[in-house]
Amino acid sequence: MLDHKRILLFDFETTGLYPDKEQIIEIGAVLMEKQNGVYVEIDAFDQLLLADKPLSPKIIEITHITDEMLLREGIEQEIACQRFLQMMEGNPLLVAYNIQFDLSFLHYFIRRYFDSNYEIKNDILDVMAIYKDRHRYPHRLDQAVETYQASVKNTHRAIDDIRATFDVLVKMNEELPNISKYVNVIGFNKKYGVNGIRLPHVKYMAQYGGQREIEKA
Repeated sequence: MLDHKRILLFDFETTGLYPDKEQIIEIGAVLMEKQNGVYVEIDAFDQLLLADKPLSPKIIEITHITDEMLLREGIEQEIACQRFLQMMEGNPLLVAYNIQFDLSFLHYFIRRYFDSNYEIKNDILDVMAIYKDRHRYPHRLDQAVETYQASVKNTHRAIDDIRATFDVLVKMNEELPNISKYVNVIGFNKKYGVNGIRLPHVKYMAQYGGQREIEKA
């Protein structure tokens, strides 16, 4: 499916939309390693994080995470950052659905709690860009799960969304001529441009939905 020895699938739930101002409140991460040509899960991290401020009603509605849950089960942001960095050792391919959102939060997360000059240099794969290349609007994860009949349903909880994302990726790989073409490419809506950070080794391409701009490039 991919040439990378290891892939790290991840998903964040957050206190809001702005990575430079908001915090991660849940991390789901699954590290997979290719063994005999098949990716096998070798590590997983599923954790709530303490936040500096109460959650808004909208975030509670979307994530089903409450302030009480964070106080009861959450760990310090710095500890969670160190744990995630451990999973990034060995330079795995970073994989997520709508990865631009998560990468931007990861960038500020690591700079805030580990190294203020940190640069993300890993190869990346945005599963949403693959789906958007092949299908018309809407392009949310739940539509991809429905289209490909993923065995794991997304719930807006991080670890479930990761497993659903990988299931969708595996099924898209079966119909794609070359999934590696999507590595280090992020699609964006031309009307709104690219939100968040830009990585120098990543190509950003406008996508309209179902027109296979990346595949044809």
